[in-house]
Amino acid sequence: MDASLLLHQGVLYGHVTAFAVAFSAVLREDLALLKARGLDLARLSRTARTLTAALAVLWLTGLGLLAFEYGSDLERLWASPKPTAKLLVVTALTCNGLALHVWAFPALRGNDRSGASLAVVLGATSSASWLYAAFMGVARIVSPALSLADFLAGYGLLVTVAVSSALLFVRPQLVRALEHGRLTP
Repeated sequence: MDASLLLHQGVLYGHVTAFAVAFSAVLREDLALLKARGLDLARLSRTARTLTAALAVLWLTGLGLLAFEYGSDLERLWASPKPTAKLLVVTALTCNGLALHVWAFPALRGNDRSGASLAVVLGATSSASWLYAAFMGVARIVSPALSLADFLAGYGLLVTVAVSSALLFVRPQLVRALEHGRLTP
């Protein structure tokens, strides 16, 4: 068997494994937030570290997979809607994660009620982005029928629904936790 074939399979396996770790951490944290009466900032920090490491592995393996598929032919890469959309979504996900670390988490640590909306919007965007990245990872059947605009419209719709739902249902719960000092450092 060709060594490059085994390497390609190993990179794909590493990518899927890192995604599973990241996605399970996001789901676990989302569920904990929904069912808790307070917010455990230490747990949130541990999850953030796990996600940062998983995201670094995902970027490394994802770029490796693109190299296997497209080599140095960037023109062919940018002409392909699915990988282009996935790069854009993962870039948005990464920037959103940075915003969570830089703005939302410090506001929550400071017990700042005004930071609740920002935290909820960024958290919902994160969850929606991870879900959409999962969809694009398995979208082999529908991807030939979708343009870049279709992929991005689907992403925009999912983020809109997630953010609207989070503002409606999660934000009031977070504000109550902040008002009553139910944050665990």
